[in-house]
Amino acid sequence: MDSVPESDSEHDRRETLTFPEALTDGATVLLCGFDPTEYALGLRCLAQFGSTDDSAIVVTTNQGVSETSDTFSSLTGSAQGASIGVVDMVSEGQSISAAYGEVPTVYTPSQGDTERLVIGLSDLTTKIPAGGNRHLVVRSLSPMLSATSRANVSDVVERISGLRTPDGLAVFGLDYTAHDEETVTAIAETADRVLWITEQPDGGFEMDLRSTRADFGQLTGE
Repeated sequence: MDSVPESDSEHDRRETLTFPEALTDGATVLLCGFDPTEYALGLRCLAQFGSTDDSAIVVTTNQGVSETSDTFSSLTGSAQGASIGVVDMVSEGQSISAAYGEVPTVYTPSQGDTERLVIGLSDLTTKIPAGGNRHLVVRSLSPMLSATSRANVSDVVERISGLRTPDGLAVFGLDYTAHDEETVTAIAETADRVLWITEQPDGGFEMDLRSTRADFGQLTGE
């Protein structure tokens, strides 16, 4: 199904999403809020902090590589931003990786196959340009949580977080409205911080960055 074009007001409202500078201090961050793919939270974060000298590995679990690349290009505009490589866990019928294309891509079309994801990520790190910072963006963990256990997802988050360089981003999207409290807590424990993103009655957004050293009640503000 084709997506419905954004109205000008909706586009302007989303443009107000500005992430805190604290995300760049080397912490692993869970972006917790509304659908992280629909709002392109991870890609917006990468567009804000990534430079043209940087590279990024992007894992997409809801949209294919083409839509992911187009979305990122629209966010960076003439500034271009970091060079990206994509692990596409969505596009079915794809078995041959395009490691040397404009957007190096590894296909692992199963959101629940975390072992193939780890192998694909390892392969992709050798195909993207070196130099600058290397970032890691997993657009949404929610489809993975629907396809495999939260223990598997927690394990893979811990295993792949180190693929970024020390000053690179490591951000993981999660639609917390799609999961129970126990699941959100388990995934949050794999990160250093949780950035809660909520829509306000006036149409704006509020961001609250919290350390995972707090208990879950403190994390959620309850």
